[in-house]
Amino acid sequence: MGNKSTTAKVTHKDGELTVQQHEIDSPILPVAQLEHLHTFKPDAVDWVITQTQAEAEFRRSENKRINTLVFIQQLVGQIFALLIGLAGIGAGGYVAANGQPKAGAIIAVTAITGLAAVFLTGRVKKP
Repeated sequence: MGNKSTTAKVTHKDGELTVQQHEIDSPILPVAQLEHLHTFKPDAVDWVITQTQAEAEFRRSENKRINTLVFIQQLVGQIFALLIGLAGIGAGGYVAANGQPKAGAIIAVTAITGLAAVFLTGRVKKP
């Protein structure tokens, strides 16, 4: 987990300008900012914490949903790859059994080679 905080101050004869940037893995504000918020609006701190909890629960449920959908997508892809491979071998066997053994072999080998190339390279052309 990474936390990063950057502060820049510019002083001028008319006043001072301060810019702060915070990058945190946690969705909650830094303690110093919560303390500052508490000084002028104490009930807002509880609201911020409640909203932070709600957002964290949403992120967890969304992450779980996305992981489930990715798993289903990969499983369906593998099932279709199996069906394509079996169809290619079946079509090649059918053609070979009906008097064209070279054409049947070409069909079957092409189907298996195409699937093997996709699996080995891990790349699928996307439209």
